[in-house]
Amino acid sequence: MIKSLWMLVASLLFALMAAFARMGASDFSALELVFYRSAFGAAVIALWVWAQGFTLRTPLVRAHFMRSFLGTFALTIWFYAISKLPLGTAMTLNYTSPLYMALIVIFLAVKNGESFSRASAAAVVLGFFGVTLVLKPELSPGQTFPALVGLTSGFFAALAYFQIRQLSRMQEPEWRIVFYFTLFGTVWGLGGHLLLAGGMTPVTWDNAPALLGMAVTATGAQLAMTRSWGSANTLLTAVFQYSAIVFAAGFGLAFFDEPVGLMSAAGIAVILVSGVWAAVIAKKKS
Repeated sequence: MIKSLWMLVASLLFALMAAFARMGASDFSALELVFYRSAFGAAVIALWVWAQGFTLRTPLVRAHFMRSFLGTFALTIWFYAISKLPLGTAMTLNYTSPLYMALIVIFLAVKNGESFSRASAAAVVLGFFGVTLVLKPELSPGQTFPALVGLTSGFFAALAYFQIRQLSRMQEPEWRIVFYFTLFGTVWGLGGHLLLAGGMTPVTWDNAPALLGMAVTATGAQLAMTRSWGSANTLLTAVFQYSAIVFAAGFGLAFFDEPVGLMSAAGIAVILVSGVWAAVIAKKKS
């Protein structure tokens, strides 16, 4: 029960991170946000590793690169979606990753001529029906493209999760996986922004709180989520994970005056149920 509660803490912090990222998006590009979010985390973890006397050396360079690239790409397009869409909508699109994971498993099973879970397929269909409920009433003119981009963030996050699972099976510690993810994001965000924009946006007393809040909550959320991974209560952990959507919708209303309509609320509920369903089925089979 206690480990499951850490996922509730992580979900609250992830929703706060998204709110701070939305605030920072008025001044900074998505790549700059990725840079600041990642650089803080990489520095904190590196200091912790040094204090503990651990090592960051790893023979799994290629696996780390794949996980870091997929996760950072998902983060980048999600930050882009946050800057263009209502906060609750952007969060909902990102949390479609368990549906994509189930869809990938079904696709591979069909490709290899193997049987697949009918329950997983039903969860996927139900979940993407929920996505249509969320998007149809919420999108304003010009938001269709950001919504489609945001929807892909869940797909790339799902691919990153498969890489994390592979690294875990190779006995790679979670803190080393997170470190290389944040290190890659630091280089990706800084290099990408300099290449595309030619210079960094000045950090001022007005926009610095958004960056600091995003970085601190992101690092705290990552650590809290790591603590929750060992929970034996799969259902409770999955439910708490999806509470981030509810938190984000609340922050969207409180901070950005973005009310959630009845149909969108119904869509969020459908996605929550189907996502938990898909996650529980997948963990039972893993």
